[in-house]
Amino acid sequence: MLRFSTIIPTYNREKELKELIGTILKQSLKPDELIIIDDGELKENFISRIKEEIESQKIEFIYYKKDHSKERRGLSESKNIGLNLASNEIVFILDDDLELKENFFEEIMKIWEKYRNDEKLIGVGGWIENLRKKSFFEKIYDKIFGLSSKIPWDVNDVGFQVWDTSLKEPIKCCYIHGGVGSYKKELMKDLGGFETFSGGRTALEDVEFCLKAKRKDFYFIINPKAKVIHKHSQTSKEADYLIGFKESQNRKIIFKRYCKQDFFHKVWFFWANIGWILRQFLVGNFEKGWGMLVGFVKKSEGA
Repeated sequence: MLRFSTIIPTYNREKELKELIGTILKQSLKPDELIIIDDGELKENFISRIKEEIESQKIEFIYYKKDHSKERRGLSESKNIGLNLASNEIVFILDDDLELKENFFEEIMKIWEKYRNDEKLIGVGGWIENLRKKSFFEKIYDKIFGLSSKIPWDVNDVGFQVWDTSLKEPIKCCYIHGGVGSYKKELMKDLGGFETFSGGRTALEDVEFCLKAKRKDFYFIINPKAKVIHKHSQTSKEADYLIGFKESQNRKIIFKRYCKQDFFHKVWFFWANIGWILRQFLVGNFEKGWGMLVGFVKKSEGA
């Protein structure tokens, strides 16, 4: 069986992190190495307790406290630090507010074992069980605004992520969620890891990475049998306006960097953004929608 490391970037979420580690230690297959990248202020006694618990399971434990006088705050920065610290070729990167269902690691590693000699497989993704399901009308809406794709899980030709919650079996695809994924470490590093954009709790770094990999002819597999619950913790969460603003700003950078710049694709990108932003207002996410609108209109560096 291939050895693997698990990286957990965290920011002032002691309770959520403790609960996640509890579900990791109950898994049928456990990581050989667990790396915590602390972007906040975890207490020393908390670190000592979880270190003891983790090492009692014969798991190597690495705790890395970021030095903010030298290192920028940010989720992407933390993920990239974890990649450099990991000693195994397969690395999981998990959000700190997840609950892993039984056999999560085992189901993912089955895929890696099956395709262990495939040089084009760069990542295997887990399944967020409580991911919002799209209605028939929303699927039609997505088609109207160019927010769909022929591939069920994809980043389409103008840089918008596409997902399908009806899958029952693993499929090859071009997109996985960045907070519940596993990757080949060296291939990730060769592609430059996760884009840091403007820092902070950055938006769309997983979209950017997946499209970057797709343009290099790599692919992913998503496995609906490897299930998690995403708790969507509000602790240390950025304001909705800022999240929306960053998303639109970063989306423009992704489009310019990886997508065709002809008239057709520019019109498609503009139209898709209208649909993406309008949806926020239609479902009542006014603050995030306003942030998206301002971020889309305002010129961004690199776009």
